[in-house]
This record gives sequence, structure tokens and C-alpha cells, in this order.
Amino acid sequence: MLQEITENQDYTNGVAVEVKPSAEGLLSKAVIVSFKTGRFGNTKRVSKGEIEITFNGEQVDRDALKTNKELLDSKELQAIGSFDAKTRVKLLTYCLPSYVDDGYYFLPISLIETVNDYLARRQTERSYLVNDFLAIYPAKRDSARLRLGPLFRSTDYPSEDAVRRTFTWTVRYISFSVPSSLSEISADLFREETRKQEEMWESAAREVEIGLTEALAGLVERAIEKLSFQVNGKPQVFRDSMVENFNEFLDLFDQRNLTSNASLTALAGQARQLMAGVDPSTLRSNLGARERIRAGFVGIQQTMDAMLVDRPVRAIDLED
Repeated sequence: MLQEITENQDYTNGVAVEVKPSAEGLLSKAVIVSFKTGRFGNTKRVSKGEIEITFNGEQVDRDALKTNKELLDSKELQAIGSFDAKTRVKLLTYCLPSYVDDGYYFLPISLIETVNDYLARRQTERSYLVNDFLAIYPAKRDSARLRLGPLFRSTDYPSEDAVRRTFTWTVRYISFSVPSSLSEISADLFREETRKQEEMWESAAREVEIGLTEALAGLVERAIEKLSFQVNGKPQVFRDSMVENFNEFLDLFDQRNLTSNASLTALAGQARQLMAGVDPSTLRSNLGARERIRAGFVGIQQTMDAMLVDRPVRAIDLED
């Protein structure tokens, strides 16, 4: 369920205080990074003329069917898709979703070099996976002829050079402002565009707070679940990554808190106190510490519940 911090309210020690997300802070602390990838499309629609299906001896109406065929049975191609997905998940530990469009993120300026280095490493690693796929592409294309039978079409399989070009990797860093030269053309138009920009970035600031709040809420919810006990009284099993992911989130929190939201800062501080000096082995062996930390997270969750109300997320439209 998508949720939003109640507009114009902050919560300090459970008391609501009138606030407004800082669009100015967002613009001074962040840019938008556009990260997009492309790869060989592994499905094709099967035309109705190629479909002939019977069910319980009766002919099925072709017009009622929409069928795709998988062109290649390739774990190497699947590995590239999985690699891209993991890259995006990791990117969100540094950035915040911008809601501009898929593949756009708010990136704290202080983390630009970190993210740029990370994406450069991932691009190099991905190139090896692409080479692995291209090495088996001719053989997989030949085996598809047998696997697909009458549904095989040689035109579905481009040359190796053409396939390589489908594997794209694009990174761009974008900042937005109203061109000052516009004021020389029309002062009224400049003021109007400035107003639109301010409204857009104030909306963006709210969305950034939502993204950071939901990320913290998700980690807290998972920690509570994994630190609880099963019906039989035994502790739930958890991986070391639960603690590692939480600590990484807290380490980067101040840089990602682009609107300097005081409530989130306070909650992150409480979480830091709970997690200080805690490692996975302690949580597994010391049931008293485990319960104390779980109870602390429950308190944080209750405060977050008071901060949140249901509502649909509005995407930011750069065409406004």
C-alpha cells in the first residue's frame, strides 16, 4: 500500500508540528540520475494464423488467444536480466525514487562519485555477461529451430552484431532550473515558469520524503517480523543481510534525507541506538537483547503509523 506523510505536519515526540517539505533543500542537495538498460527481447507474439489449439477435442477460438513464444532457452540471457534488476535495487540504497518515470532517481550530490563508480563497475561486469551470452547465441538459435518447430522464424534472430547493440547501458545526470535568459524575453513567462518549477519541486520533495519513509518502514517491519517468535516458541530465522542492510541504510540516511525531515531524522536516530554494537550472532544467541530490540522497533513502527495516511502516489510530470 502506498502511503504519504500527512502534508504540512511533522511529528516530534508524537506532537504534530506544521512544516513544509523543503524543495529548496532538495534542489541544493540532489540531482536526478537517469539509469536505463536494454537487452535482447526474448519473446515474440505468435500470430493468430499460427495458432491451432484444441481442448477436450474441441477447437479453441483463435481470436480469444494471445500467445507469446520464447525465442531462446538461455540461462545466460536470464543472468543479464537478473544482474540489471540487482543493480537497480542496490542503486536505491544510494538514491531515492523520483516518480518522474522509470529509471529516474534523486541522487544526493554527495554520493555522485560513489554512484558513478558503482555503475562503472557494474557496466564492466555486465559486459562479461553479455559476452557469455553472445558466445552461445548461435548454438541457442540453432536449438530454437528444433524446440519451436513450425513456430521458428529465422527473422526473429538478428545477427550477432545486431544482438550486441540491443544491450545498452545509459547513465545521465540531470539538474533543472528555469533559464535566466527567459526573463529577458518575457518577465511574465519567466515568473510563470518559475512558479511551475517551484510547485513541481515541492511535490517532488514530498515524494522524496515518502520514498525514504517507506524504505525505513519496510526495514522496520521486516526486523520486527524476523525478531519475533514462531508459534512453537522458537525464534524466527533471519539472514545476516537483515542487519547489514539496516546498518547500510542508517549509514547513508543523513545524505539521503534530502529535505532534512526532522521526524525521520529522530526515528533514524532511535534505530541507530537500537542497532549500536549489535551483530547477527548477538541477536541469535541473546534472546533478551533480541526482544529488547524488537520492542524498540515496534515503538518506531507505531510512531510511523501516526505519521502516515493512505493516498495514491502522483507521478511528477516534467511536462507540466
